[in-house]
Amino acid sequence: MEKDLKYYASLDYPFECYSGENELGDAYLVEFLDFDIKAASEDYEEAIELAHKYLIEHIHKQLVMGNELPNPGEGRNFMRHKEALAAYKSRDFETALSIWEEEAKIKNDRAMANLGLMYLKGEGVQKDYTKAKEWFEEASKYDNDSANFNLALMYQTKIGVEEDLDKAIDYFRRAVAKNHTQACFRLALLLLQDRTKLDLVKEGFDCMLKAAQNGHAMANVQLTGMDKPLNDVCELNTDFRAQTKEKQLEIINDALDRFIRPILLKDGGNIILIDYISDPEVEIRLAYQGACVGCSIASTGTYSMIADTMQKVIDERVRIFIL
Repeated sequence: MEKDLKYYASLDYPFECYSGENELGDAYLVEFLDFDIKAASEDYEEAIELAHKYLIEHIHKQLVMGNELPNPGEGRNFMRHKEALAAYKSRDFETALSIWEEEAKIKNDRAMANLGLMYLKGEGVQKDYTKAKEWFEEASKYDNDSANFNLALMYQTKIGVEEDLDKAIDYFRRAVAKNHTQACFRLALLLLQDRTKLDLVKEGFDCMLKAAQNGHAMANVQLTGMDKPLNDVCELNTDFRAQTKEKQLEIINDALDRFIRPILLKDGGNIILIDYISDPEVEIRLAYQGACVGCSIASTGTYSMIADTMQKVIDERVRIFIL
């Protein structure tokens, strides 16, 4: 979608309304939190309407001037943060450090996370893992996804702390909740190490799928079927699609038991049904176990065998993801 006036006007910028008294009586002050924009009126609805009018006027002026605008919740320090990022990218670490230290004082969690990264990498400051961890922990209090991801990495890879995989998984989960792509991939790898724990395998599968959908290259390699287009011109199996979801699952499990698992079990492998989605499109999510995990044949020949079987049982309009 083009980021024009209509786009920004549709965004839900947060505002606060304060009530008070003046010489004329009760009054209301409305303030948009992402801008220095205020409006006042003795009427509550009129105060909000005026503030929105001033907001649209401000956005229009900024767009005409070619200036960037913050997303909702990014705050008035948006341009200051942009200035720090530009300085950082040009390796002017002194300027970036100075701005982020000032921003951190007013509880800017992105500034805190970036200070953590500077101490972690030793950019413009002496490398200090303790200070890095402290800044990440401060940013984590505001549920900053980058801070949570980096804390997870520290505990996973023993950077300045003792290894603690439980803490790593907890911080990864918090970053995944904010759709952090790298956290999705790394958490998936951790949870999929033991494929006998089905609840963790399902969570790991969901994380890997999210990472792949976000464009993570290695996640796309791990998850077979991401590159398979959905056939939208085939004849649909109306009998199958008219069944209840429970009956459809019964048919799919029967096909796995009769045609797929016996072949995999012969070679020390197996496959489990992780999830089945019937609407808006039929989607089958499967995970290999045993010798099939990491096998190159599984991602090619075995996938084709499974896909062919499911397409015969259902029809060709079906998505199949196998991990």
